[in-house]
Amino acid sequence: MPNILGINLSNFDEKSALKKVEEYLNGNSAHYAVTPNPEIILYALKNESYTNILNKADLSFADGFGLKIAGRLFGEKIIRITGSDFSLKLLELAQSRGEKVLIINWNEGLSKTNEITKALTKKYPQLRFLVIDTTRNSVLSPEKQIGLLNFSPTIIFSALGSPYQEEIIYYNLNNWPSVKFAIGVGGTFDFLTKKAKRAPKLFCYLGIEWLWRLIIQPKRIGRIYKATCVFMFKIIAEMIKNK
Repeated sequence: MPNILGINLSNFDEKSALKKVEEYLNGNSAHYAVTPNPEIILYALKNESYTNILNKADLSFADGFGLKIAGRLFGEKIIRITGSDFSLKLLELAQSRGEKVLIINWNEGLSKTNEITKALTKKYPQLRFLVIDTTRNSVLSPEKQIGLLNFSPTIIFSALGSPYQEEIIYYNLNNWPSVKFAIGVGGTFDFLTKKAKRAPKLFCYLGIEWLWRLIIQPKRIGRIYKATCVFMFKIIAEMIKNK
């Protein structure tokens, strides 16, 4: 299993990962996935409990081209699976299997419940789903918790952004008896509602989505600097230390 700065990564391709999720859905226990990127890994370096949450995940997808570069420098082959792309495949799988899907959406995020509902209904007309808004907290309110339990989903998408989306899954998964698989997906649904634009394919192919984000959201320059320059500095420092 590849490991970048203390964070374990799965080495499944998308097809194998989906097959693994199907195994989870056919089983009797709960599982969860995380999607580390350079920014998430930098945060984990300063937060031991969050590192623990990431490393206890059943699946850990490298969501960031920087992780592929880091893997090459460490002699590891890392397969990149973006949370956004995998989520679409997972929604298709849920629709084909008739699984119930619940989306935990940040109430101050770009996309609101009605907008996500409209977008999903249009793209996945046979999907059985429910969207609930909540604050960025490690627990749901009693009202939201009751709504979740009554709906009895088997799949949960947590769209609260890191680290909140992983924390709410980790601390509550055992309290959601119907759930077989949960995953943190960040702003995935903002792409479906068209509240956010994905980078053009050329940018994705070259691994420079960060440049696209900088162009359309210059205010993110601090975050992008950390995810590119600071992350690579940490990688190089780790390489020197291990020589």
